[in-house]
Amino acid sequence: MLGQINENLLEDTNKRPETESGIGLEIAPSPELIKLSESIGAINDAIDHDKPVKLSQLQQMEEAVKKITVNFDGEERTLEEVKNIFEKNAKIWEEIRKGEIIDDHIRRLTHITPEIAKYFSHHQGPLYLEGLTFLSDQVAKHLSSCQGNLYLMGLTSLSDQAAEYISFHKGFINLSGLFSISDKTAEHLSNHNGELGLRSLKSLSDQAAEYFSHHQGNLDLSGLNSLSEQAAKHLSFNRGNLDLSGLTFLSDQAAKHLSGHKDTLLLHGLTSLSDKAAGYLSNNHKGFLGFNGLISLSNKAIRYLAIREKEIHVPGGIENKMKKFKK
Repeated sequence: MLGQINENLLEDTNKRPETESGIGLEIAPSPELIKLSESIGAINDAIDHDKPVKLSQLQQMEEAVKKITVNFDGEERTLEEVKNIFEKNAKIWEEIRKGEIIDDHIRRLTHITPEIAKYFSHHQGPLYLEGLTFLSDQVAKHLSSCQGNLYLMGLTSLSDQAAEYISFHKGFINLSGLFSISDKTAEHLSNHNGELGLRSLKSLSDQAAEYFSHHQGNLDLSGLNSLSEQAAKHLSFNRGNLDLSGLTFLSDQAAKHLSGHKDTLLLHGLTSLSDKAAGYLSNNHKGFLGFNGLISLSNKAIRYLAIREKEIHVPGGIENKMKKFKK
């Protein structure tokens, strides 16, 4: 690690002047910092001895500054990058400290510290934090206590520990920026009691699907473009609406498994269904069925859907054909 930031963020904010940013940073000694110190020392020595400062010395100092990096929220960043983060967010941080949580301003946040997240832990109402691309474990811990839906669509990764903390949140969690998750993260998120938005996931392991079989709440997995039969079996036990609208193919066995699901099942990405699949879903599924993308069905499959007693939504053309079988 080239540098280490020590953020003294949980101090009593009332002790800080109003004009202070509230961010205390200390950079631990590192090879780059030592080089910078040597460059500054050489320039100071030249000034003390009334010698001209060489352009090369100034250039060396400038290069040394550029190479200093700090571990900031799990990523190595240059001082300039850290400075830009603070400049973009400091004004909104001050508003939050004063109790002014304005949706339009919160949406512009690209970073929050544990101290700021602690203010959010007492907030009642939705938090639109889609500007965040990273969530530290401590920030996730504080956010889990807020009273309202959490919109974290900008996150492209989530640590297992952060997932565990955030799973304690009571309310909708939108994590639709995640393209993949570990099985451990899936295990933690499955413990969340409420709606989960994971519509950007492109794949789901059988193990992850097994974890989600215990989930209680709506589950948006509409980004999945394939699903194993074993995963379909696991997901059928999810208690809540299940959105699998990204699937363009569903095997007969997968359809049989999913027919055991007891709530709304959305399969809008399917353009066709086999006779067997249509039979399983129509006869056995007890909740609402959504097939907005269906184009081609055999008369036998249409008949299965037509005699279904529970609510179903299909395109107009399919619906008109279904009416003929209902007469």
